[in-house]
Amino acid sequence: MSLCFKRPLWFGLFVFSALFLVLALGQKANATSITLDTTDTELCEVQVTIGPEAPNGPIHRFTDIDEDDRYTFQTNKLCNRRSVGGEACTGEYTEWACCEAKDGEDITCRVP
Repeated sequence: MSLCFKRPLWFGLFVFSALFLVLALGQKANATSITLDTTDTELCEVQVTIGPEAPNGPIHRFTDIDEDDRYTFQTNKLCNRRSVGGEACTGEYTEWACCEAKDGEDITCRVP
């Protein structure tokens, strides 16, 4: 039994490439990211949790934050809080502030 191809090889490559592009662009359209932004440089620490269960979950800690530092997370929900007392680390934090993005939306969340 032999296989018989009635279309040229370039046609198969074209169809495969088109399918790949549709799938790749579809994934990008659903990607969601939240960027954490701060304008206050007198921070000791910022704590971040991500995911649908935020603020419950693993805590990511950021210290020595510069004014132009931005952190981007691939998630639909991000919660953050900052240390109280400026640059002096007192061990106290503000309440959690949360940001939520819709599917395919990229947003910026500011540190309170």
